[in-house]
Amino acid sequence: DFFVDFLNINLVSYVRLASLALPLLKESSGHIVVSSALLGKIPFPNATYAAALKFGLDGFFSSLRVELMKAQQDVSVTLAILGMIRTQAVEEFMQKTEKGREVLKQAAPVDQTAQAIIHAGATRAREVYFPPVFCWTLTKLGAILPTVVDSLLIRIDMDMNE
Repeated sequence: DFFVDFLNINLVSYVRLASLALPLLKESSGHIVVSSALLGKIPFPNATYAAALKFGLDGFFSSLRVELMKAQQDVSVTLAILGMIRTQAVEEFMQKTEKGREVLKQAAPVDQTAQAIIHAGATRAREVYFPPVFCWTLTKLGAILPTVVDSLLIRIDMDMNE
């Protein structure tokens, strides 16, 4: 089944790897950096499988962070909450339509994204949002006014598909 395979590869493997690495991370005061997405904080239309995955990553690793803090273990967990990054796959997909090409102009460069993630890991930040203004603002707005953000995302999705 596609969905089970999708979750096994993209969620269960993260959980298992982190669980297996924890003893060594505890010994070395290590750090876990998890690449997630805005989809793990805000529900987007037409992205249910990916949202389930990213919300799962956020839930597991945020809970793990709190458990480690409670146990006074010096292992930190950083979640990288990423928006649209101008990867080759994103570029190829978005180039298919005029609206996609317009949206692609707002995509964050890969090198800047990587630098932000590395910096967050090195400073043991709780979370990093990139691109920062868009991702952080939308996440916080979604927490305060979820219905407004839902309506906004539905409208954006409708505009993209016209």
